Amino acid sequence: MVAMTETDPRLTQKAQACTARVSKLEHQGQFYWVKREEKLSLRLRLQKGASASAFERERAALHQLAKLRAPVPAIVAEGPDFFVIPDQGASLDAILRGRNNETPDLKARAFADTAKALADLHAQHLSHGRPSLKDICWQDGRVTFIDFENYNPARNTLQGCARDVVMFFFNGLAFAGRPVRELEIARDTYRAHDPGNVWQAAQTFARRMRWTNWLTKPIQMRPEGKAKEFKAIPLTLAWFAE
Repeated sequence: MVAMTETDPRLTQKAQACTARVSKLEHQGQFYWVKREEKLSLRLRLQKGASASAFERERAALHQLAKLRAPVPAIVAEGPDFFVIPDQGASLDAILRGRNNETPDLKARAFADTAKALADLHAQHLSHGRPSLKDICWQDGRVTFIDFENYNPARNTLQGCARDVVMFFFNGLAFAGRPVRELEIARDTYRAHDPGNVWQAAQTFARRMRWTNWLTKPIQMRPEGKAKEFKAIPLTLAWFAE
């Protein structure tokens, strides 16, 4: 059994009533997110692995990284099959999309702050595992990394940090469909704060992945909606060739 962590029993009670895998709730004027273990079909369990392991891996990662003062949300309540974190603001994909009518300057600031935060995380010899735009939140200059189901302490290495960098820009290019100003600002900011040859290691990692471009060429020819990530492969390789 997992011991309860709670600041307010009423928050825990509300969270226990949430049945969806991810739920948003309001409590005393503040928003929270409740995350539960994903219930997978046999087919998806074979594809994705044990959901219980991923859930507990993320829970453990959040506790561990919070102790290291990494920019992660604090678990404010938890039980055997759920945990609760405070809302951390808009995700980068929502900001880039302009969901709340963000100005170009605000978008640029959010991406610059994110790149600096990622470099700072790597300076602690910590890697996220899969820092996609939807898994990074920004609010009033504060960057928070979420979704640590892919976190693995064994990847807290130069190579793991390099992989983070490639994954971040690959996801950004796939989402935007092309190099955009915000990603260029993030690239320049990260390189300015690179904690130790991570960018060069990312370039090496990208060069080693060139075979994926040739392998996926037929899929890249498909309509945009069906091949968005595959179309981002040559964009990413060119991005790290500079």
